[in-house]
Amino acid sequence: MFKEGTEHRAALVLRGDVLSPEVTDVDPHAVDVKYDLSQPLVPEAQRTADLVNEFVEKSREILENHEVNKKRSEEGKLPANIILPRGSGIYAHIQSLEMKYGLKCAAIGGVTLIRGICKVAGMNVLDVKGATGGLDTDMDAKGRKALEALESHDFVFMNIKAGDICGHDGRADKKIEIIERMDKMMGIIKEEYPNNTVMAVTSDHTTPVAVRDHTGDPVPVMIYGKGVRFDPVKEFDEISVAQGILTRIRGRDLFHILLNLADRAERFGA
Repeated sequence: MFKEGTEHRAALVLRGDVLSPEVTDVDPHAVDVKYDLSQPLVPEAQRTADLVNEFVEKSREILENHEVNKKRSEEGKLPANIILPRGSGIYAHIQSLEMKYGLKCAAIGGVTLIRGICKVAGMNVLDVKGATGGLDTDMDAKGRKALEALESHDFVFMNIKAGDICGHDGRADKKIEIIERMDKMMGIIKEEYPNNTVMAVTSDHTTPVAVRDHTGDPVPVMIYGKGVRFDPVKEFDEISVAQGILTRIRGRDLFHILLNLADRAERFGA
């Protein structure tokens, strides 16, 4: 089963006997280079690797003569001429956030990958008109939906993808524009922000314009809410926040910090 997602993303589902996620990626993550063949990482994954390679070759044959690509070539555009699977895995059966923490959770995002992860975590994935997952996404609508969701949910997660796209494209001008739009959205949220709510602003990774790819650098984190301790940091960027009282925390610890600040953390001891 093959299903399109947002932008260049899609999902390939293989079902059958003797299948394994222990195979290498086909996508070389580069332009104008030959794609890789999927290789088994363990002997029992050979059949899966063969199936992936067969699928990739079939996709090339079908797309090469597709009407859309004929038109793109006539217009001088690059053809979308192959499907390159990456990130193999199996469906994860995990404990939902509601079962683990007793919280009713909602998620807002336009990227199907993010929406899917949130569904696996047992979150109520909300639809927002104009939320595309791209540069044209309606951030203001997302902000208003988040405020609305807080009326019926304990925790609301919102994802904005646009800044990452600008980093991959090397567009500093567009990234500045996206940050300005995000700042405007934050103003909308702050106007009606519930007094009993704790908010964290951060990112899942860095995508510097100069690198045009993900890097392992630490990301800035800001926590805002009534009664939350503050520090002298006045600007939200990677350099400035390094002087903050949060110092350097692990991503897996952030949720527990928020639970504590919201007075929802489980207490231990006497």
